[in-house]
Amino acid sequence: MLKQLLFVFAVLTSITVYGQDTPVTMDDPLTTDAPLSTETPESPYPWSFGLKVGAASMGGDLVDKDIIILNQPRLGAGVFLRRALGDALALRLDLMYFSLRAEDENSDDAGRRSRGFTSQTTIIEPSLSIELAPFAGGRFTDDYTFRPGLSPYVMAGVGYGIWGDVTTEYNELGNPPSTQELALINTDKSDQADDGGGIVFPLGVGLRYHLSPKSALGVEYSFRITGSDLIDGVSASGDPDDDDTYAFLGLTYTAGFGSRDADGDGINDEDDECPTQPGPANTNGCPDADGDGVADKDDECPNEAGVANLNGCPDGDSDGVADKDDDCPTEPGTAATNGCPDGDGDGVADKDDECPDEAGLASLNGCPDGDGDGIADKDDECPAEAGPAATNGCPDRDGDGIADKDDECPDEAGVAERNGCPLPNDRPENLQERTTRYGQILEGQDFSHIRIDSINGTIMIDRIFFPTDASSLNRPDRLIIEEIDRFLSLPGAEDFKIRYEGHADRRASDEYNMNLSQRRANSASEYSERQGADPANLSTIGFGENQPVGATLRENRVVIPVATEATRMIDLRN
Repeated sequence: MLKQLLFVFAVLTSITVYGQDTPVTMDDPLTTDAPLSTETPESPYPWSFGLKVGAASMGGDLVDKDIIILNQPRLGAGVFLRRALGDALALRLDLMYFSLRAEDENSDDAGRRSRGFTSQTTIIEPSLSIELAPFAGGRFTDDYTFRPGLSPYVMAGVGYGIWGDVTTEYNELGNPPSTQELALINTDKSDQADDGGGIVFPLGVGLRYHLSPKSALGVEYSFRITGSDLIDGVSASGDPDDDDTYAFLGLTYTAGFGSRDADGDGINDEDDECPTQPGPANTNGCPDADGDGVADKDDECPNEAGVANLNGCPDGDSDGVADKDDDCPTEPGTAATNGCPDGDGDGVADKDDECPDEAGLASLNGCPDGDGDGIADKDDECPAEAGPAATNGCPDRDGDGIADKDDECPDEAGVAERNGCPLPNDRPENLQERTTRYGQILEGQDFSHIRIDSINGTIMIDRIFFPTDASSLNRPDRLIIEEIDRFLSLPGAEDFKIRYEGHADRRASDEYNMNLSQRRANSASEYSERQGADPANLSTIGFGENQPVGATLRENRVVIPVATEATRMIDLRN
């Protein structure tokens, strides 16, 4: 018996979990075009009548299977009357007829097949059950839109089985029973006379497919727990510790009938637009709290009496705009201005109109725009000429955001800091850019006397020192000049100029020292030319003793090579 109950529990759980369906709208007298609701009231047919037909099977002393499904099936049929108690529960009255047969010959046990008993009987069973269909309410929305589909259910109840006369053949196979078996058989026969019926407990599961709001086809399995062990006519000679059972598996057909008035307002639910809330007939059964003839479900102001053409809302100034939507509920206005006055008739309410006495544009808060440039005349610096907002309504031919009247270059797009004129196309090279470029020129060169002054962004060249009253070059001096000539030939140094600046100490006359410093500068330049330097890139000047370059006499007997080039410009268009 425990295995049978576990099997029934497993079937009930499976159907409950997997028995949900997908809603689909069907044509039916109760079907409407209203959208599906999240609420799911029960069927509009509270009563239903059903038929069942299928196979009945016995579980007892001649059957060795604990779970009864189509064990030696015979006819089973019945009728039932069902009353819905809500969306998921129903009370069911069943009347069933079962024809049952069991034979040892079909047993899996060799001893039973050798025993050869057979039993045949009939049962009439009235019963009362509670049915739970957790998804049945989903067949109907709150406006009775029908959705066909599957609906699982479980049931349990109590009934009374009326056993018919049982016919038991104790040795159909022809094997004579032993003395002990005869004693048991006689015991069975003596007990049968007192067992004509008993209490049964039907447990069942089913699955219906709702064809329409009124009808459904289904399949049902039900199992009976009984208190009798003589339904099959065998007890003492069988298994006296287990009571007999029987089951039904078959098809069902259910048809609904009847009508109801769930809220008791005198309007049948089929005609009641609010079947669960009482209401008057003039609102089709729906509540009307403020009594204005508009049902609360359609009334946008359910607690204030209003007019039907405003969905039940009041209109204090009678301008056709409901007070709740009327920005000026005590002053009649137009719908275009949300119920507020509009003196100039431009569609902008006076309370919002910055120019209430001049018809204007809604986009300009009711003010006119004579030149049509989107700027109200009151804010337009050029009201007779169309222009953009960036220039306060004045023309801007070159589109640089500076009005033509203020633009020094009105036909060239420029910038404000140049009064509308464009920025230059180039700019001077800065210190960092120049230092970087010089580094690229000298990169990889082994110069001893030439280097970069990164502070001033110049090429520094060592000075050429001379003995007293001399202008000829010695070997170290010539190395410096040769290095200068090599620098001038490098890629990127083509634009450099070298100026040799001669100096002298203060001994001797000013005129003499001036000539001496010039000879010294010329000596350096001439040597450079002889080494192949372009004379166009060389120049000389003598300063005599007028521009001392040091504190000592030696420091002033010098020629200073100065490397210069024209200012490089950076193209801003790249």
